Amino acid sequence: MLFFTVYSHAGKKAPVVLSKAINVIIDGKPLPGVRIYKISERANYFSVREIAKIYNASLEWKPVSSQLTMHLNNKKIHIKADDFGVAFGNKLKKMSLPSRLIGNEMYIPPEILKSKEFTEIVEADTVWNPSSLLLSIKHRVNISAVKYFTKLESTRVLIQLEKPLSYTVSKTSRRVAIKILEGKVHRDVLVVNNGIVKDISYDMKGGSALVKINLQQMPKIIKTSILSKPYRIVVCIKHSKNIDTSSTKKATVIPVAEENYVKLPEILKESDLTTPEKYKEAQMSEIIPMIENNENNKDLEKVPVVKFEDKNIIDDTAKDVVTKQEKEKEACYKRKKIIVLDAGHGGEDPGAVGPNGTKEKDVNLEIVYELKTIFDNDDNYEIILTRKDDTFIPLSKRTNIANECKADLFISVHCNASFDRNVNGFEIYFLSEKATDSEAALTAIRENSALGLEKQPIKPIEKNTALESMFWSFAITEYINECSELSGFIYAETIDRLKIPNKGVKQASFCVLKGAQMPSVLVESAFISNYMQESEFSSKKFCVDVADSIYEGVVKYYASKDKKRNNK
Repeated sequence: MLFFTVYSHAGKKAPVVLSKAINVIIDGKPLPGVRIYKISERANYFSVREIAKIYNASLEWKPVSSQLTMHLNNKKIHIKADDFGVAFGNKLKKMSLPSRLIGNEMYIPPEILKSKEFTEIVEADTVWNPSSLLLSIKHRVNISAVKYFTKLESTRVLIQLEKPLSYTVSKTSRRVAIKILEGKVHRDVLVVNNGIVKDISYDMKGGSALVKINLQQMPKIIKTSILSKPYRIVVCIKHSKNIDTSSTKKATVIPVAEENYVKLPEILKESDLTTPEKYKEAQMSEIIPMIENNENNKDLEKVPVVKFEDKNIIDDTAKDVVTKQEKEKEACYKRKKIIVLDAGHGGEDPGAVGPNGTKEKDVNLEIVYELKTIFDNDDNYEIILTRKDDTFIPLSKRTNIANECKADLFISVHCNASFDRNVNGFEIYFLSEKATDSEAALTAIRENSALGLEKQPIKPIEKNTALESMFWSFAITEYINECSELSGFIYAETIDRLKIPNKGVKQASFCVLKGAQMPSVLVESAFISNYMQESEFSSKKFCVDVADSIYEGVVKYYASKDKKRNNK
């Protein structure tokens, strides 16, 4: 704890005021240099000078009446020295503690900032947590998010509105500017660089919000429209030539040790199949005896014993098999992709809890619903949720839901946490028995702790035969590469959208991913234990940005698969 000494204009030393640095977060961004002052044994105060800096207000001091006036948003707040009353415009409100004038500095109690009258004037919600010394300010906006989606022939920019607002559009060869009358938005820049759009910036200009879409090439045509439910301005930019949507930044994959990268199926451990040459030499008899040989084993009755010298092997059936497989693959590509979205935790399992009490389970569900809304507007996907409300779902039941509906992807959404409040960043995981590092192992332990709340563990879907177990294990091994690729595409989309450290693609043993019969990943969107990040989670914008990143990653993942298939 440090001491802070103030002086009067006359040069006389004022009484020493004990002070301590606090964390201030304004619209998700930290502001250093603010302190809390201990005026008495029972009361902590803020400096009016520092409060004016936080809310961008000007101060006017009247020495005759010992009154300080704060000018903000064309309104006034009058604070009289050593008085319990505060005048918000023409409305006088009595506080439980008086303001204090010490030297040439005015101090006010925190309850002024939390009052309804102050909130209405500053047009911001203020939360003061004395135990964590965190002052969080979130300015009210009516433009909740600005986002974009890229397709081969066009890029769509969506400006989400809380209510219908009038707007004007101006266009040049390299820029589209949308001026939204009476719009309110937090200043930001969204880097795109998709070959058509360079970036999208938005800020306040006078009493309006200004959104600028900076272009990298001349578009074929630009159309704007406004939609309802929810209200949003849509800017559709038709490309002069198609772009490759499968291209993306290279993901930072943090590998596990080579011997633990893929856990081999139990039935293959006794056979040395590590090289293609040895694999070709393996006989059918090497695999069949691994099925338990006893009189009651019905699996053996179903398995034909094939000898390579038999003349009954018909080679030309291979063509029919290949044709059938190709037809099934083609049908799979043409149908809607089924994606199961899993909001982590729920019910009696809150997940991680932030310093101000924000629960992970609530954030996860909000992100999942944002993601569902985006996917529902794309005819290529069908979305299934593991939970739709604050309900506890056992971990194994979540993947069972995906297996039963024959999903193409399983995406589990979470928030991370750490004992170190300064740690923050995005991570994405796919399954491995061995964790990438100690941090990944701890993350898996925390996420798997929900097992302790399960009253009766749900059994995974049973494999009917030993051969099915073998092929199941092969399938899991096959999905490793697809999980890695999907993780990389999602990871790449978060870099410019989330504007937080990116901790890369990792692996760990998450129970919620075990048993999934499709590519599955677990997203740790950010650290809810971080002061600044918890404040970000309270804004719709960050949750939308996470959802956008996952959606765009999935779209580019499938575009990449289509490209590979067409090039064969």
